[in-house]
Amino acid sequence: MVCVATIGSHSALQILKGAKMEGLKTLLLCLKGREGIYARYGLADEIVKIDSPEDLLRGDVQERLLESGAILVPHGTLISGGRLEEFERGFRPPVFGNRYIFRWEFDRVLKDHLLREAGIRIPKKFECPEDVDRPVMVKLPGAEGGRGYFVARDGKDLDRKLNEVVKRGLLKREEIDRIFIQEYILGVTLYPHYFYSPMLERLELLGCDRRYESNVDGIGRICAKDQLELDLIPTFRVIGNIPIVLRESLLTEVFDAGERFIAAARRLVPPGMIGPFCLEMVCDEEGRLYTFEFSGRIVAGTNLFIEGSPYSSLLFDEPMSMGRRIAREIKLALGEGKIERVTT
Repeated sequence: MVCVATIGSHSALQILKGAKMEGLKTLLLCLKGREGIYARYGLADEIVKIDSPEDLLRGDVQERLLESGAILVPHGTLISGGRLEEFERGFRPPVFGNRYIFRWEFDRVLKDHLLREAGIRIPKKFECPEDVDRPVMVKLPGAEGGRGYFVARDGKDLDRKLNEVVKRGLLKREEIDRIFIQEYILGVTLYPHYFYSPMLERLELLGCDRRYESNVDGIGRICAKDQLELDLIPTFRVIGNIPIVLRESLLTEVFDAGERFIAAARRLVPPGMIGPFCLEMVCDEEGRLYTFEFSGRIVAGTNLFIEGSPYSSLLFDEPMSMGRRIAREIKLALGEGKIERVTT
């Protein structure tokens, strides 16, 4: 009997719930100290305690997963842990999705290359601080969940803020040449939740969200005079998510970007996209969409839609979360004896 396994964080509750709704067994790789949260919901048939995501590479943990017939559903916690090349080569149980895309998501150079290959509209990239001549978003090496991101008005402002983040200990002086600098597009951020089904050979849009970020979303509660006196540097650590329904006129470009990304991933990172992914976008005042990041797996914004979203209800006559959609694809593949089409 196949079971769905995942790490206990990020979007684990909806992944487990979705598997149960589809009649599949569940296994939780639970980070020590978090057992109480998952016990409250009772969604895991089996719990294996681990100290960190890197424990997935331990032989005994992998043996337990293989004995349970587990298919691992990855999420953002796995990506943030690093050691992805070791995971590609050394993790023996099957993974739902393309395990080789995660290294491309983690590495900003590879990520930028894939987006360019897709021919999607993206913000201008600056190779060094001296070239900056406009507002930019600066992303520190290894920053996760937006922590350590900041905006600079121009090159002079960037230099001042880099000195400040070094002083605060968020960046080492020798790491400055590893920062990623992107043109800052003024507009509304949006995060469409895509699902590519190899079994049905179709791209689905199952939801969309915006992120609530600290401290940038909290600064608006402080009057301008006090903001200046406090000399705050806005940062973008994700705290939660807010649902958003797009204008229908934007959907054509949203789907076009998704299809282009799928085609590029198939060329560069075979077998290409399987299951959930997200193109992280901003829409400017002219209605143009710019893609500034991608996630090659389920994103936390899907947690908004455990009972489904306006978009999933257009495709399914039943509640369909991203977690349940993953489980449904696994069942379709098992039913046709083609589980290798949805796992790597």
